[in-house]
Amino acid sequence: MTTFRDDWNASRRLFLLRLLVEVRQANESVLYKSAAKGGFSSDTRNDIREDLDHLCKTGCAKQEFLNDVLRVISITERGEDAAYGRIAVAGVEQTPWDR
Repeated sequence: MTTFRDDWNASRRLFLLRLLVEVRQANESVLYKSAAKGGFSSDTRNDIREDLDHLCKTGCAKQEFLNDVLRVISITERGEDAAYGRIAVAGVEQTPWDR
């Protein structure tokens, strides 16, 4: 049984993936600010960091560090499939996306 918090986190991760579909890659700060504007304003930077870690661990995103400081996240093919709801990924809401 999932909790409300689990569902909220899964929804936020889906939002982040769909954002990455649109922009292809973004730094952590941009993703945090976009999530806040997208309805997740009560979530912390640490929440977003944990989501990005989860997305990288599940193969939906990859990360690189510029100058060992700036974390940049890019979407993968698997992440794009998850964003469109074509595949199920643990911890990510699976909802069809008809753009």
